[in-house]
Amino acid sequence: MILYTFRFISYLLVLGLLGFILFGPKAPTSLSQDLSDGESEFNGLLIRLESDKNESDLALSVLYRSRVDFRDKEEEYVSKIQNLKAEIAGFTPKLSELEREITLKGEELSDLDEKLKTASEPIKEIAEKKLPLNEKKKAVEDELVALTQSLSTAKSEADKVDSNFKTLEVKRNVSTESFEEELSRLMNGIKKPYHFYYSENKDISVANRAPSGKGIFVNLGYEEGLRESMEFITKNENATSKLPFRLKATLVQKKFSFLEFLNSAQVKDASYASNGQNLRLTRSGESIIEVDENSEKTGSD
Repeated sequence: MILYTFRFISYLLVLGLLGFILFGPKAPTSLSQDLSDGESEFNGLLIRLESDKNESDLALSVLYRSRVDFRDKEEEYVSKIQNLKAEIAGFTPKLSELEREITLKGEELSDLDEKLKTASEPIKEIAEKKLPLNEKKKAVEDELVALTQSLSTAKSEADKVDSNFKTLEVKRNVSTESFEEELSRLMNGIKKPYHFYYSENKDISVANRAPSGKGIFVNLGYEEGLRESMEFITKNENATSKLPFRLKATLVQKKFSFLEFLNSAQVKDASYASNGQNLRLTRSGESIIEVDENSEKTGSD
């Protein structure tokens, strides 16, 4: 937009200069040379503007590619983390069951020891009762050893899964920090109009919540970069659910805007956004949530 404005002003200046030459007083002999110099300088400025525009487009292209790579890595890490959590959840009941069996076998072994002591009192009954009791005791001890080894193996596997889970979390955090640093670096070098780019963040404070609960008012308008129909992702740690939710700018004025919830859960639950709460907005692409909700309403009718 700045480039086109500068070109338009430059064309007006050139036309004014030509009019002055054709219809004004007699120009001195050096005027043609000045005009030639002015055209050369004007052409140079156009070349510089095109160069700046190309550099900005190149930086945006690099930024978008980086964002796609980060999202692919993040989805891969999230999938692995969910699988590891499922494995950990599967080991938990198994560990509890093994511990219960060990406890029962320990009690059974204690009972057998008591019976063995009782059976040892009569000398004649020792030969008859000691052998089967010893064999049963040995079988219980062997089973107890096997259960103990199984418990140790299960705990070792659980520790290994937990270690892999923590390693993946560290990798994900490192990737996130790297992406944020690269995003900040690239955004600082891009000449852009004053509105949000996709994935850009802005901290806001909720000025008021609509009485109907359909959205919130914020003291930010188009002067701070908001535009109508922009959609954002945010979350509130104090809400009933800590999952992210979406907002859409349906009214944007100079100093304030109205952001509408795109899901009925936030409309019904005031904990997601209430007066004075601080939220961080992240610009996102358009969603199809409204279409899905309209389809559900049509089906229910």
